[in-house]
Amino acid sequence: MRTVGKRCGIAAGLALLFALGGCSDQRRVDGRIDLSLWRHQAGDVEESAGRYAIARFEASQSKWHITPQSLPQGGYTQSIVAASLAGQLPCLMTVDQPMVASFVQAGHLRPLDGLIPAAVVAQLNPAAQGRYQGHLYSVGQFDAGLAIFTRRSALDRIGARIPTLDHPWSLAEFDDILGKLKATGAYKYPLDLATRDPKADWWTYAFTPMLQSFGGDLVDRATMRNADGALNGPAAQRFGTWFQSLFVRGLVDRREPDDRAFVTGRAAMAYTGNWWAPDYRKAAGDDLLILPPPDFGRGTVIGGGSWQWAISSTCAHPNGAAAFLRFLLRPDEIARMADDAGMIPVSEAGAALSTDFRRGGKSRAFFDLMQRFARQRPATPAFSAISNSFFFALQNIADGKDPHDALDDATDAVDQAIADAGSTPAPQPGKVRE
Repeated sequence: MRTVGKRCGIAAGLALLFALGGCSDQRRVDGRIDLSLWRHQAGDVEESAGRYAIARFEASQSKWHITPQSLPQGGYTQSIVAASLAGQLPCLMTVDQPMVASFVQAGHLRPLDGLIPAAVVAQLNPAAQGRYQGHLYSVGQFDAGLAIFTRRSALDRIGARIPTLDHPWSLAEFDDILGKLKATGAYKYPLDLATRDPKADWWTYAFTPMLQSFGGDLVDRATMRNADGALNGPAAQRFGTWFQSLFVRGLVDRREPDDRAFVTGRAAMAYTGNWWAPDYRKAAGDDLLILPPPDFGRGTVIGGGSWQWAISSTCAHPNGAAAFLRFLLRPDEIARMADDAGMIPVSEAGAALSTDFRRGGKSRAFFDLMQRFARQRPATPAFSAISNSFFFALQNIADGKDPHDALDDATDAVDQAIADAGSTPAPQPGKVRE
């Protein structure tokens, strides 16, 4: 069944590839060398900002032309696999940062070492750098960040301290605050964790930082070879027990009916990303607070590493592709994307040129959170399997399964996935044309 499903997925990807007409980088457009670009489909605002960036790049020089194509995010990886099998990879592509290692192992990506100046890379936050086995393979122009959203009036009502970057809430404080909010009778479930989301990506992105703040992790980062002791050790068990208690104590709704609990006032707090900030500002106005997640014992952690840019291993003109990436990483371009699409800038220089993320800007809190607390997900070709294992474990824990058993089962699955993934050297990049 798995083989058939995989073949069907690849077949569908090939059908899409041929419908797009292939990805040759040998064409010339108005005398310029054409570079094909694939990206995942994003929101209209982000897509529009991306098109304007391409137009500015083309206006800045006369050698390179970019032909962009947006592909459905749900089948994006399958389309890349299909294009690789057909020898039709685009020259430029987006890649979700946790998938970089898998794409490298499959031979899809070219190292960026030497193509992007070290001085440029040094200005980027570590989370904006997709690295694997000592090499740089992707760079991010923006990132996303998690925070606790609440209303000042809700905290004032129970006399709660407003946390800061230097002094976040502790586990004991957070539990006490949630209990007091519930006791007011104003909120049946005071905290929204978006557990209605059925995707493993969200559960791993949102709750791995909590696991890490307790002292656990998805894998042993020292070796990257196993999860035993990290995903099922004492710290992880404490996290699993606490996570389950949120539902047992009625602090979080396991079956949230929609995504508007905070907007409508059903929940006093929402743990989610910066993409919700515009809606929350409309709902709460000046009463809105954007706060760091709690320190559960080993420091506050939030997830780092969003969709990033990479150059394919078969790109015939990597210098042209790199010129486009260098353009996107200019501070003024980082600032434009930040303000146009509400994305967190990945450099201090970019943030300084931004209206919303500069010091004193309305979204500066997100940049500071990323600077202080962002941690990437593990760089391993087995990440998808790791994510799925963690997702199923947390769902089972939320639904009442013994946390010890659930995390042990997940650890066994992760260790097997890492063993199966291996560490095969990536194929060498294809022939380069100038």
